[in-house]
Amino acid sequence: MAFDIPDIHQEYSVFDTIRYALSVGIGQDQLDPWQLQFANESNGPAVIPSFCTVLGHPGFWLGDPRTSVNATKLVHAAQEIKIENSIPSSGTVIGKTQIKDVVDKGSAKGALLYLEKKLLDKISGNLLATERRTIMLRGDGGYDGPSGVIPSAPPGPSGSPLASFTIQTRPEQALLYRLNGDPNPLHIDPDIAKAAGFEKPILHGLCTFGIACQAILQTILNSDLSKFGGMSARFSAPVFPGDTILIESWENGAFQATAIERDKIVLSNGFVTRK
Repeated sequence: MAFDIPDIHQEYSVFDTIRYALSVGIGQDQLDPWQLQFANESNGPAVIPSFCTVLGHPGFWLGDPRTSVNATKLVHAAQEIKIENSIPSSGTVIGKTQIKDVVDKGSAKGALLYLEKKLLDKISGNLLATERRTIMLRGDGGYDGPSGVIPSAPPGPSGSPLASFTIQTRPEQALLYRLNGDPNPLHIDPDIAKAAGFEKPILHGLCTFGIACQAILQTILNSDLSKFGGMSARFSAPVFPGDTILIESWENGAFQATAIERDKIVLSNGFVTRK
């Protein structure tokens, strides 16, 4: 699959940074100084590492007919981020996204599309973060083209969890998260959600990813932003706004997230890298 994804130049302010933090659950405890550092512009604010997923994003380019992709049948399957340098609380960035590989799983199973985004500070040229996404193209398998290699899974949970973190997602959380630049109607329109097979609009997968990021920071990284190197996870089931999410972490870096009311693992193959 050959397609030239345009570079994205994006200027953002401290209020964009704060909005992202609020959209992934920061601020539920207004007396917690650790949470407030991400929500107070007079104090920075501090930046949640997963903020890089919404900066320099090229938008819904897979909806362009020139890609030949069936855009109605694609699913965000997995996500990985690696923080290269501290992300400023405001500034201008350049997002450079490219297709790294395509794996054909056959006409019945679709294809896996692997994307990589380099996020650069526009003024200094410094590489801030590397982001990798896996997109499942459910309607595009069996194209008889060259296939790549599916990456191996990271180490899984071993023994009892080292730490756990529970957070209640809010009923309006998807409405807030979409303001980060993801206006997919699946997350706001009940009719479109039902047509896609869901009882109601679902939460953005990257919102769940951001919730897991703040949980990891507060638990196994002892609230120390400087220890965060990166994280990855597979989106194994949708989250509905209002679900209570349990994030469990293990000593070896593995983590998973479960929607408690439905006893459904929503993030699997999770792994965090420490600096």
